[in-house]
Parts: sequence; C-alpha cells; structure tokens
Amino acid sequence: MSPREFFLLYEKLLSGTITAEEKQQLLEYTDQMEAEEHPWQAEMGDKADIENEIHALLEQEIRPKRKTKIRTLTAILTAAAAVTGLVIFLSSIYKNNSTLPPAAPKTLASNKVTPGSNKAILTLADGSTITLDSAGAGSLTTKNGVTIRQVQNGLIEYNDRTGNNATSWSTISTPTGGQYQIVLEDGTKAWLNATSSLRFPTTFRNNERTVEISGEVYFEIAKDESKPFKVNFNGNTITVLGTHFNVMAYKDEAKSKVTLLQGAVKVNNHTGEQLLKPGMQAQITDSVSQITTCKANLEEVIAWKNGYFTFDHENIQSIMRKLARWYDVRVNYQGDMNGKIFSGTISRFDNISDVLSMIELTGTIHFRIQGRELTVLP
Repeated sequence: MSPREFFLLYEKLLSGTITAEEKQQLLEYTDQMEAEEHPWQAEMGDKADIENEIHALLEQEIRPKRKTKIRTLTAILTAAAAVTGLVIFLSSIYKNNSTLPPAAPKTLASNKVTPGSNKAILTLADGSTITLDSAGAGSLTTKNGVTIRQVQNGLIEYNDRTGNNATSWSTISTPTGGQYQIVLEDGTKAWLNATSSLRFPTTFRNNERTVEISGEVYFEIAKDESKPFKVNFNGNTITVLGTHFNVMAYKDEAKSKVTLLQGAVKVNNHTGEQLLKPGMQAQITDSVSQITTCKANLEEVIAWKNGYFTFDHENIQSIMRKLARWYDVRVNYQGDMNGKIFSGTISRFDNISDVLSMIELTGTIHFRIQGRELTVLP
C-alpha cells in the first residue's frame, strides 16, 4: 500500500465514509506494519500514534455510539506536507506566471456550502414519484407484484417475482448535489453521480437487457450470457455481458466517455464501433459522434464513486463543472483562465471552502463566493 492509498483510506475512516472492505484493508495493513512486504514509510507520520488512532476508531464502531469529536485529517496532512511534500492535493501547471497575482479577498473560510449527499427521485411507470433522500430502510412500495425496497441510505433494489410478460419502466434521477445507488432486478449494480438519470425496466423480459442514462453512471453488470446488457446514451450504445465500466455523458461536456475497468464492452453508433479492453476509454465527441480510444486514468475516472475528486492535468473549467454539480453552485469567470491546469485528489465530503482553499494554495487561481455564486479569478 502506497502512502497515498494509506491516507485515502485513513481519511475515509475519519470522515465515516469507509466501507467494511476498506476497514479490513486498513486494519490488516496496520497489523502487518513490521512485515517486510508492508514497510512503514516516514511520510505517513508517526507510526505508533496513527496505528493507535486507527485501532481506537475501529473499536468505537463496535462499542455503543457516543458523541465523540474526531479530528480531521487536514491538520495531519498539512504537517506531513510541510515536511515531505506529500500533499493529497494539488500540483499546478501554468504558463507565463512568474509573478503571482494579488490574493483575492478572504471570503472562503466563512462560507458554509456543504457537499452533496445521497438523494434522488424515483419515477414509477404510472408517473408517481418517491423521494429517496428521506425514505427509511424497508419496503418503499409494491405495485403490480414489483417490490421496491430501500436496503440502506443511498441504495435501493428492485424485486419482481410476478412472471408477468408486460414491461414497465422506471427512472431514478439525482439532482445537483445528489448521488444514489440502485440494484436492478437482474442483480446489476449502478451508481449515479450528481445530475444523472437511469431509465430501466422493472424486469428484463426479452433476450436482452437495455437501459438509458444521462450524466454519469458506474455499472457492475450481473453476468448473463443469454441476455446481453445494453446502455444507450446520446445516440450511442454500449453492449456487454458482464463487466465493470463507467459512462460519463453530461450535456455540458464536449465529449462522452466510456471507461472499462473489467471485462469487455463494445461501443457503437452510426459512425462505427470500438471494442474496449480493461484500462481503455472510448471518447465520443458529441458534435461529430466519432469514437476514439485511449488509455484511461482509472483512479481519476471512478474517484467520484469512491468519495473523491481526482484531477489529472485538468483545466479549471472542467474542475468547476464537477464542483458545480456536486455543491450546487453557479460558476462565473473573471480574467484569463488559459493554462490553469491542476492535478490532485481531495475528499468530496469536505465543504466547498476547504476544496477551494486547497486549490488557492497553488497561488495561480483565486475564488470569491457569495451564497451559491462562485467567481473564479486569476
């Protein structure tokens, strides 16, 4: 495990967003710190202190809950960064900027724009809707023999045991500042990013499984060789049997992107088709619909699903579109934004002021925010 991977898991533990599998990875790593294949690295900080804190936090989850103030990872990383340069955020690449611009007014610290959360709207075949951010675990509704159940906050699943040949469609949609996960009737799992939608049949009756998406959705397809799974978006189609992949098809992006993590998929439209192998990405320029392929940065592609923003030599306009969807803010620009390119990773569960302050540390960009109006300045 690298220092970066260690700190990402450590931050998720502190923020309460870590999964059971990730907890086990973190615990096993701290238990094997003395082993030759798991050496402790100096930039991780004081080994004894951090090991004790991780074990204490994991123990607290087993004991009865009580109010406990847990320090954030910010101070830990700030100290580590000052000594070693291991910052889990930003390196900046910019042009012709030998003299830094004057600092913008210090208005970020007092801003309380909070991050997005698990919320969505489920629209059923009859037009009725269910708000998913407030519904508790348990059965949400049963209609025509189809049971829709919320397993936990942020996850619903469909069950159809009617054997009825009729096909009805439902749509799950996330607003700006929302995300959600759904398990379809065949066992396929789908994660929706902010401002996204997934239209799907309550059960897959015919010899194929077809859904429609907009925005960004990550899929883990249940394997069924007798029923290929198809995803339609913006006039394009992805065909799979069983695999893991991400589709980014926002209307405000110049390109739609299909990224394959596991298995194989075929992407096609009226201009042709491309077969992807794991680690590859298909890019479709929406203006011409031409499909091209390239090697993908998988960590960056699925960072949103794992609770992070990861930027890989990304321009400020692209970064701001991601922040606008998640924090529900409007973005304006003043001045020249050419050459403002950044790389790095930060939690999606920090307030927007924390994210913007980290970007400002590069000295190449500044922000002013009032309410939900965000202005970007050189």
